[in-house]
Amino acid sequence: MSQTPGRYRFKMNSDELRKKLKDNAVTANTEMATGSWWHSIDLGNGVITSGVHPLEELRGNYALFNLPDDLSGRSVLDIGCWDGFYSFEAERHGARVMSMDCVRPANFFRAREALRSRAEFHELSVYEVTKERLGSFDIVFFLGVLYHLRHPLLALEQVCEVTRDFAVIESHVIDNLFPAEHPLMEFYEFDHLGGQYDNWWGPNIECLTQMARSAGFARVELLRREQTRATIKAFRHWNDKPARVSSSVRIHDVFNAVTIERHIPLRGRRAFVAILLEGLPEIARRWEVRVEIGGFGAHPIYVGPSGNPDHAGLTQINASLPPGLDVGKTSLCVWRDGQLSNEFEIELIEGSQW
Repeated sequence: MSQTPGRYRFKMNSDELRKKLKDNAVTANTEMATGSWWHSIDLGNGVITSGVHPLEELRGNYALFNLPDDLSGRSVLDIGCWDGFYSFEAERHGARVMSMDCVRPANFFRAREALRSRAEFHELSVYEVTKERLGSFDIVFFLGVLYHLRHPLLALEQVCEVTRDFAVIESHVIDNLFPAEHPLMEFYEFDHLGGQYDNWWGPNIECLTQMARSAGFARVELLRREQTRATIKAFRHWNDKPARVSSSVRIHDVFNAVTIERHIPLRGRRAFVAILLEGLPEIARRWEVRVEIGGFGAHPIYVGPSGNPDHAGLTQINASLPPGLDVGKTSLCVWRDGQLSNEFEIELIEGSQW
């Protein structure tokens, strides 16, 4: 069967982009091999490291994140920090910074010493990132890491667990390599992306967005789309919570959606709540309903009748527990279309990892 002109043109554009990606990777790796830095960093006294990425580009990237100019009192975790530009830039704006990578990048320590930085470094895999190990952070940078990972959704769950406010996530994307409206991710078995063996996945932007929400982030904002890269901002909180409780929407009960018991583990395969709610109209759809547990936004996975005759007149909402909660008592509420429910207290217990 002969190809249509449009399909042929798409294949040519895709092939050209893939070749460009490989050529760029070869150039960057050659520069790195000659002793260059990956990040250009202003070390003061007129000394700027000669990085593959120029200082103006990196400063422009940081500005894109739209962070407060004064980060005093805020904490930042930089996952995959490498030479450390973003760590040191956040620290320059007043943040308390923790940096981590799966290796110990020598240039990071050179820059940290020159800048007299107090950024704390940990040599860890992203899969080792947990709240118990590191604590939680207002802001998390997860830049240029996702497509290097064999288990990207698991990694996003780990990132979400330690994020209190939002994470900035940047990745290789395939929207111009494989145009589609629905979520897609391309797998690279060997060195098909940029000639590098450790490039495993290429999501499109819709896939990246849905994965971030599935990992536990409440909402996602696209910051920038480039030819083969994208940056998103993934938030832990909804931005439309009503200021006042409505008298017409009331939570009657909350229990474990899996076991129908009162014990609700904070993680694992039984970490789901069922909420019995009065006052939600029958026309309410899942994507219109907001759930908040322990201050974090959660996506309902079911909204409708419970099927139990004892619950007549009530709507059941099932939702998974958002990552990053603590053992003990916490509160839960629901809203839709400006109608906010009462707060309902639940108690969380330890749960298995899976």
